[in-house]
Amino acid sequence: MSEEIPLTPSEEDQALAAELAIGLLEGDEAAAAVARLSEDPDFAQSVRDWQERLATLAEDLTPVMAPARARQGIREKLGHVQAPLAKDLNATAPWWRRPFALFAGFATLAALAAFLWLPDQASRQPDAGQAYTAELVTEDDALRVAARVDGRDMEIALEDGSAGEGRDYEIWWIKPDGSAPISIGLVPREGSLRMTLPEGLDPSEEIQIALSDEPEGGSPTGQATGPVVAIAALTNS
Repeated sequence: MSEEIPLTPSEEDQALAAELAIGLLEGDEAAAAVARLSEDPDFAQSVRDWQERLATLAEDLTPVMAPARARQGIREKLGHVQAPLAKDLNATAPWWRRPFALFAGFATLAALAAFLWLPDQASRQPDAGQAYTAELVTEDDALRVAARVDGRDMEIALEDGSAGEGRDYEIWWIKPDGSAPISIGLVPREGSLRMTLPEGLDPSEEIQIALSDEPEGGSPTGQATGPVVAIAALTNS
């Protein structure tokens, strides 16, 4: 019986990048891999390479999860969020976007379903008058995004900068319990985005808001696949 040959560090990194691109990682393993995207440019490039390879394979498949722009439209029709701009952004670019949604296997309604509450929050609702803010700024100061949460209403405003061609910045809600970051939309290409937070997303100073650089339309896997370009904690304002 032949002895199994262990993977080299480079091969292990490639395998991890592929698992992140496909959406196979969960919990602490997923959080660690996502954090590494902003710290290791070579690893982030490997993830993008796998995204491109998988996108080619998925061209003839039928998506299981709707793109983020479609999820945004569903939220608007249900009255959970207001349109980010008065004009139609679909005329210039498709909104939420992921060939990797083909591999994610998440139903569209799952993105709108209630999330598990933290044990110490299960019996209470957030103070309706409590307001929080976060200022998200990239290291080179080229992108500035302001986040404000007032009760259950949230506004994301683009103050400076923009995503590159064929790219979008995706907004992630990060709980302190180590669970996977939750996508809550895309940074608008101009102006601001207003929404009502889904049940289970309760603002506090323990919550962090992050932005990742994703393919146009958003992450195809339901997890951040591009580098995390900015992150900030909510601050009681």
